Parts: sequence; C-alpha cells; structure tokens
Amino acid sequence: MGEERTIPFLSRTAIRAATLLPFFLGQALAADWPMFRGGPERTGYTAEQAAPPLVKSWEFQAPGGIVSSPAVYDGRVYFGTRANKFYALDAATGAKLWERLTAGWVDSSPAVSGNAVYAACQGGRLYAMDRITGDMLWVADLGAASASSPLVLGGRVYVGTGSPENKLKVYDAATGALLGSYQAAQPVDSAPSTDGSYVYFGANDGQVYALGALTLVPRWAAYPTLGAFVHNAVAVSSGALYFLPGRDEKKASALDAATRSPLAVSPDLARTDPLPGAQSVPWMQAGSPAVDPGGFVYFTAGSAHAAEASAQLAALSSGTLSMVWPSSASLEGVSEVGMLASPAVANEVVYAATPGGRLIAVSASGDPLADLDLEGPAYASPAVSNGMVIAANYAGKVFGFRAGRRSAISEPVSGAVLSGTVTVKGWFGNPALAGYELERSTGGALPQWTRISSSAVATPLDGGVLTDWDVSDLENGEYLLRLRVLESAASGYDSSAVARVRVNAAPLPPTGLLAADVPGDSGNAVTLSWTASPTAGVNGYRIYRNDGFGYALLVSTPGLSYTDGYAVTGVTYAYAVSAHDGWAESPVCAEVEVFSVNDSGDGVPPSAVQDLLVEAGSVGGSVLLSWTGSGDDADSGAASYYLIRFSTDPAQDWGAFSSLAGSSMPAGGLAGITESEEVGGLLGGVTYYFSLKAVDDAGNTAALSNVASTSAARDLYPPLPPSGLSIADAPGDEGGALDLAWALSPDDGAGAADVYGYHVFRRLLGGDYVSTAPYASVGRGVSAYRDPATVMNVRYYYSVAAFDSTNDSALAGEASGVSADNWRFFDSSGGGVVRLVDGMEVLVPAASATQNDKIMVTRLDPATYEPLARVSAAGSANPTSIVYEVKFQNPATRLLAPAVINLPYTEAEVAGMEAANLRIYTLKAGAWVMLNTSRVDTAAGKVSAEVSSFSIFRVMEYLPSGALLADGEVYTYPNPAAGDTVTFKFRPAYKAYVKVAVYNVAGEQVASLEKADCPAGQTSEIVWNVKRIASGVYIFRLEASSSAGNKTVTKKFAIAH
Repeated sequence: MGEERTIPFLSRTAIRAATLLPFFLGQALAADWPMFRGGPERTGYTAEQAAPPLVKSWEFQAPGGIVSSPAVYDGRVYFGTRANKFYALDAATGAKLWERLTAGWVDSSPAVSGNAVYAACQGGRLYAMDRITGDMLWVADLGAASASSPLVLGGRVYVGTGSPENKLKVYDAATGALLGSYQAAQPVDSAPSTDGSYVYFGANDGQVYALGALTLVPRWAAYPTLGAFVHNAVAVSSGALYFLPGRDEKKASALDAATRSPLAVSPDLARTDPLPGAQSVPWMQAGSPAVDPGGFVYFTAGSAHAAEASAQLAALSSGTLSMVWPSSASLEGVSEVGMLASPAVANEVVYAATPGGRLIAVSASGDPLADLDLEGPAYASPAVSNGMVIAANYAGKVFGFRAGRRSAISEPVSGAVLSGTVTVKGWFGNPALAGYELERSTGGALPQWTRISSSAVATPLDGGVLTDWDVSDLENGEYLLRLRVLESAASGYDSSAVARVRVNAAPLPPTGLLAADVPGDSGNAVTLSWTASPTAGVNGYRIYRNDGFGYALLVSTPGLSYTDGYAVTGVTYAYAVSAHDGWAESPVCAEVEVFSVNDSGDGVPPSAVQDLLVEAGSVGGSVLLSWTGSGDDADSGAASYYLIRFSTDPAQDWGAFSSLAGSSMPAGGLAGITESEEVGGLLGGVTYYFSLKAVDDAGNTAALSNVASTSAARDLYPPLPPSGLSIADAPGDEGGALDLAWALSPDDGAGAADVYGYHVFRRLLGGDYVSTAPYASVGRGVSAYRDPATVMNVRYYYSVAAFDSTNDSALAGEASGVSADNWRFFDSSGGGVVRLVDGMEVLVPAASATQNDKIMVTRLDPATYEPLARVSAAGSANPTSIVYEVKFQNPATRLLAPAVINLPYTEAEVAGMEAANLRIYTLKAGAWVMLNTSRVDTAAGKVSAEVSSFSIFRVMEYLPSGALLADGEVYTYPNPAAGDTVTFKFRPAYKAYVKVAVYNVAGEQVASLEKADCPAGQTSEIVWNVKRIASGVYIFRLEASSSAGNKTVTKKFAIAH
C-alpha cells in the first residue's frame, strides 16, 4: 500500500484521496505545469490551447542568470536563479509573491505538489517550501551539488546529485528524511521521469537507468549510449522512453520501457562541414525531447560552436524517429552555458526559447507562427499554463505572454477523484469567440462525447466557473473532461483543453466490527473481525486504533480479520475500520473498545538453579559458568532465558539482583541439560561472585540460584604499548587544558585484541609517574584525552600505557605541553593586529568594532571543510589546504568597518595552480563564496581581502570558465546617476582588459574609459565623473578582451542631476 496518514477522527466523514495516482500518469493535461517538462513523464506536452497571437502581459527582473525552467501551479510561477535565490510570482500579473535565499545556484527546475514546492541547488541542498508563503518546511543535505530537477511521486521526492555523490536520492516529501539512494557511475544532473511504477533517468556516463519507484531495484541493466545526459530528461510516453543525450551520441532513441528493447533509432543528427575532407559535426548540444500524442517528437539540438552551425528546432516521428519536417527552425545561435532550452507543446503549437534571444512558435508541421523578443539569450525551457506562455532569459528577466487563442481547465485538476457535485473552472479567449462547450467522455480510440454544458458568449473567461457538474449518477471510472472554444470563423487551431479525472463515489463502510482478547495467550494481543462492505470493487480495509491520544492508522489489510499483536496488556484500545477501493475511502464503521489480558494460565515459574559452578575462563579476564538447566514450569519444559549477575563484594546483598552488572543468555534447551556461559571483560586475578535466575515465556522469574565465586583468569602477557604520543594546547579556550593524542596499541582491535583501555600518567618537572595510580583512564579504541586541569604557562609531562585484564603495557614515549590562552584581547577604540607564527594576520582598524572583545585565529583541518558547492561565479574553484577560522569571543560583537585578513601560502601548498588566480573564499550557509575584495601578492606569497564579518576562510584557485561576460553582471550604479559620479560594474570570468564607450541618444560618443588587468571572477569598477554631463539617457558599450576571447555588452543608463 502507499504511504499512510495519521487521521484524527473529528467526525465520521469519508476520507477522500488527495494525491495523484499512477492511473493519471500520461501526457500532461491542462492546466498546470507543476515541474520540469510539465509533468512527471517529462513529455513537455499539455492538452490545452495556447496559440498565437501572443501579447506580453508582464515581465519581472530578477538578479542573476536564469537557466531554471519555470513551474506554474495554481496561478503561481516558481523558478530559481544563479544569484542563489528562489522566487514565486503571480502568474497573471508577474508580481513577486515571495523570494528565498539558497545555498547556491538554482539551475534545476522546481516541482510543486500539494502545499509544497521542492527545489535543489548547486549548494548541495534540497529545499521544501510552503508554496503559498515560502516558509521553509525542511532542508536536506544532498552531499553534493545538484542541477537535477526533482520528481515528486507517491509522497517521495527523487533528485539526482553531482560529484562526488553521483546518485539518485529519494526523500520523504513530508519530512525530508532520506529513504534511499542508487549509485550511478557519473553525476546525475538529469531530471528523473516516471510511468508511475518505475523511475527513469540518464547520467553523465550516457546510460539510461530504470529503477523500481519504491525499491530502487533496477528494472533492467542500464542502457548505454555515447552521450552525456547532463540536464536532459528521458520522456515517458505510451510505454516508450524517448531520449537524446547529445555529445557523441548523434541520434535520438526510443526504448520499450518494460523490456529495454530498442523501438526506433533516428538517423545521425549531424551536419557535414562543407570543407573538403572534413568530418560530420555532431549536434553536441541537445535539449530534452517533447512528445505529443499526435505522433511527433520535438527537440532542440545543434553544434557546440556558432561557427559550425546554429542550434535548431526539429521534429521526428515518434514511431520511427525519422525526420518529418522538410527543414528545421533556426534558434539563431548556440548555448554559452552548455544547455539548450527544451521545447514545450500546447496542442499542436510548439514553443522554443532560443540562444538568439527569441521565443518562437511553430506549428506541428513546422510552419512559423510567432517570433517574440526575449531581450537576451534564453536557456530555460518555457512553460504553458492557463493560456499563458512563461519564458525567461539568461539575464534574469521572466516574461508572461498571454495567448490570444486559449482554452484551459483549471478545476478540477487532472488526476482528481470526484464525487457529488463538482465546480468546473477554466480559461478561454479567442479573436473569433462565439461560445464554449464542456463535454465528458470515457475515452477510448473513438471517444463518445456527452455535453455537460455550453454557452454562447463573446467575453473571455479567466479562471471563472464553467458549470457545477453533478457526477453522482455516473458509474465509477475514468473520464475525460473537454473544454472546446467555439469560433465564429474557423482558425484551423485545436481550440480544446482536456483534463483526465476519475468519478468515484466513496464505498459503504464495513459493518459488525468485533474485537476480543486472544484467548489462551500471554497477553499483548487482540483480534478483530468485521463484515465486508456491500460496495463492489472494495479491495482493502484500513484499521485505525486509538490508544488514548487520538486515532491513527494501524494497518491496511485485504482480509476481514486482523490480530493486533502490539496491544499492551491492561491498556484499553478503541478500533474503527473503513473500506477502500483504491481511489476513495468510506467513512469508518462504529468503533469498539477492548483490552488484552494474560490468560495463558501460566503462573508457575522455572525452578531455581541449585548447582551453579564457576571457574577461571580460557582467556584473561574471563570466568566460565555452568549449571543444570531449568524448565518452563519448575523442571518441566524449557526456560526462555537466564539473567546472570555478578559482584566483587563477598557480602553482596543479592536482594539488589536487578541493579547489578551482568548479562543475559537464551536457554539452550529442555530442563536437565547442562548450560554454560563464559563471561569476559573482568579483571584478571580478582574474585567475582555470581548468581542467576531463569525466566519463562510468560515472564515468570525463578528464585535466586546459589552464589558461586572464583578469580577471573589472569593474562600472562601485557599488551603492546601505544605510540606517537603528542601534546597540544587545547584550541579555542582561555587556557588550562591540554589535548593528548596517540596511536592505538597494536592489540587494540587487532593482534591479541585484549586491550581494555588506556591509563594516562602525568607529572611535573622533577616528579615521577606512579604506576599504580594513573592520572586518568579511557576505554578501548580511544586515542585522545583532554586534561582539563592544567595551570597556564606550566609544563606538564605525560605518558600513556595500554592495559588489559591484568597488566599495563610499557609506557609510550613521553611528551609534554604548556597550556595557553588562545584568545587575544582587542581594544575596539585603538584597533589591533593578530598574527600567527606562520604569517597569517588579521588587521582591525581603530573604531571598527562594536565593543572591546577577544579574537581567536585558528588554522583548521581542511578535510572538515570540503566545499558543498561551487562558488557563485562562472567557473569553479580548486581548493587548497589553507583554511583559517577567525572569530570574536562574544557572538554579539560585530565589525563596524572592514577588517583585513592576510593568508600566507607556500609554493608547495599551491603547486600546479595559477598563483594570479588565488582568491579568498568564505564559508556561508554550507557553501564557499568568493570574497570580491580578494587580492593576491605573488611576491609576498599571500592573499588578502577586506571582510565585513569574521568566519572561516580558505585560499582557493579560481578556475575561469564559461562566457567572458554575462549580461546580468554588467551594470551601472547608481542608475539613474544623481550625483557627481556613476560607476560601471562588471565581472569578467577571465582576466581582462576592459573599455567603456558612452554615447548619447543621438549616437555621439561622450566618453571613453578603460581599465587593464581586471581580475578573473571578481567584480571590477570604472568610475566616470558626470558632474559636467547633461541629464538624460545614455548608452554604454562595455568591451572585455582576454585570452579567452572578446565579449561586448551594450546597455542604457540615465543621468539625473
């Protein structure tokens, strides 16, 4: 059965299904677009009309680049950005509803289900947020960066992870608990898809994986290709899998989802270079395929370089994967971020966002229908919902386009289970609007449509009521609900929208519930039985139990009886049972109350053991016990187990038997056999006193046995000593403590494996160790000890010995240490400098902190602070082992002005790195973020940065990659410029020489500015004095030149004196 819920019985009403069931998986239907590619099958198709002409209704500017494809659900648009933010907008107006910070880039697309929206980020986090308020519901640590768009199915969230995890992970959608994972060979950046029973995804090794949705057991061996899926999804349609991994896989493929058998393979998707002797150029870049029910597969693909060819929008036959368009539509460029937007299909209209900065609409036959300006390259896939087409460009701008011809059903949603009277709502509009018709059908190859309602209207409807539909007289089953717009003049477009629903009246409850104690048992069990529900189609019953704290689901069962084996004896429980047909649940039947009793009649305890014997055991510190076994009832049958207790006190009060040290063991057989047990972990040569009691299955306990004693066996050989003793001042304290560390004895867990622990010995200068009086002791497997009782500036000497049951080892080599105050006083009025012996410095200017305090600087073990995500900049970072923590002692102390940190490095620590690209990164919210104030002094061998707060800092090599300039990272401040200066800000991905030319609206150049050696990955500035420049609108052209090439960005700004 699926995931069950705890249900408080506030009233005896039917509990209706509230989640999508596997039956409803198939082509996405109107009118939401709740996840990447529109639905869990990732087909990119929606059965609603959203046809040209299109008019821009709104636009929204977000900071940072957008490659996250929008999701649309219940009138809200959700998306993430590369500014580490996640947004919710009003789908009708574009107004911001809320935003949330994330731990890294949000390149994946969100998934919305129920009251939650789920999103993954490159900072290694999976977020669950309230979709209405944005409140955080839970956050899961993915263990690696993620660009995978989550899939929500059956109360679970499936998401892929990148290196080093390379897994598909599954989380509880309600709690965020990790439920399981599957290891792939390479990163799983692909969005998982499903047919309701299995989950499919591609990985960067080019393989297609198929796993059981609940078990994660492979359905079949991974299917290999020569490509790398990266962000691309596998589309699931009519039992087939469609995929286009790109890279060296020059074709699209279709597999039988059940058998892995190839159904079709396209011709090579490549063009031949016209140069003599040149080889064909594969379409290295590819988007996810879109599959419509009309028999077509649409995709975007192209070369990796604009010099070779622009990306294209093309179509294949879904049956044969042969090309069906005489020519492909150009997307006017290639992707600079390694991904292409995937097409979205609404009825017979195909939408694609292009690297050339356009939103194009093409008919199913390849004819151009519309071409709209997106004001910049677009790599996020468009979404279609309720007659709106939502698209975003890489510069952070989101657009909402209203389709002139539209029809959509917004309520009930596809997958809803209906009963009684249902309000149907929808959207429609058309230049030739004459009315609408609402129909239902039971589907099939030739569906027969029955009219529900119709109206002759000429006014568009935006989310309004179409009719109240009474389904009470309909047979339980699946239905298609169709909204069809009537036109006064035929446009040639499919003007319908379809939603798939199920009509299902709740079954009648079972009757005659009976509950009783299980007779003849030893308690803790009650039995239930009931009469079946009279409703046909019932396939199971849900049993609810109330233990005094409200009803909760106990179990689901297909039968008419059940034994609750966890009904604690003497506690009264109430029970109620409901019927379920797989779609809807009945009200519960009348409840009954019952309690269990121990009526086994077994009141006879086992007999007391009279002949307990003990002798020295076979190994040091052990004792062997033996006795004649007791029975269940006195000396009849077999006891259940024995309780063994011991003491070193000859005058022990055995009335305190249960509080003594000891163990238990199961009985070995019937009364009269010889039982034995070897007890270890004792001290060799020490006399121990033992007694025991037998216990039967009913919990009856025998009287105390005789008391027997012996000395535990001695160990003739001491263990080998520990080694490598070291002493260090305890970090982070104000003195008075020293940390000891050593390597374990070779006999600790290995060798003789008889080490009990370690004795720590301490002395002062001129003193001696006392072998019989260790200073402290720790257990086996422990290789460290903190001495909390030292005096500052006094040297203490230590040694350590391993001990077994009988002996101490030889002492480890002696080591000594002096405790010190690790905090340095800081006078806020005068400022100060903290220096370490390795050259690390913290410089705090005068009057730069809120109060006097102490500062501590510590060099950390880098293994503890491995980055969870790449820095929020083009490219990635190569970490060094140079990690420091700087902090105030009082958490309330804050910096009022920037402090300077200088982190030294040696050639060995940065071997193989480009020293000019060394930067300081700080750890924020579990992710490493570059400090834009970083400056490297290669001559001095140090990296410096101004910081506004203390944290953990690390030296890393910035690795330039990607576009030289991103449009969203070139701007002026302030804008408009109202003072004497305006600052041009930009962040080149590579070290660059930058020129800025400024023009007035007449095209006349009014200024020329330049700056050399602008560092890679950091924001640089050029300041222009505009005191004598007239107010108005100006255009600036910023050109960056680097070893990686040139890039020019042109923008407007204003001067307002």
